[in-house]
Amino acid sequence: MRKKTYKLAKAERNRKSIIYSDLSCCAICGNTYSINIHEIFYGANRQTSIKYGCVIPLCPEHHTIGPNAIHNNRAMDLYFKKMFQEELEKTMTRDEFIKIFYISYL
Repeated sequence: MRKKTYKLAKAERNRKSIIYSDLSCCAICGNTYSINIHEIFYGANRQTSIKYGCVIPLCPEHHTIGPNAIHNNRAMDLYFKKMFQEELEKTMTRDEFIKIFYISYL
């Protein structure tokens, strides 16, 4: 695994969300223990997701562990993708969104 660049490490430390102002508690249940910051558009779009503030704080149960975890539940994953796309489209067009993230979820 490659070492993270300084620029990427700094971006990960300074993540902000365009929807959630408090990244210290789970956006679904409010739990404050062991919060993971999930990038809504992951994979090849992970860094772009960080850049545009498409991140959400989740507890382990809602992130990766439970049956309703965003990594295990496609419906929940799509729900948040649509929510963040709608928020981004308040400041950009759908064509601009597709140009950035390569797909529309709406």
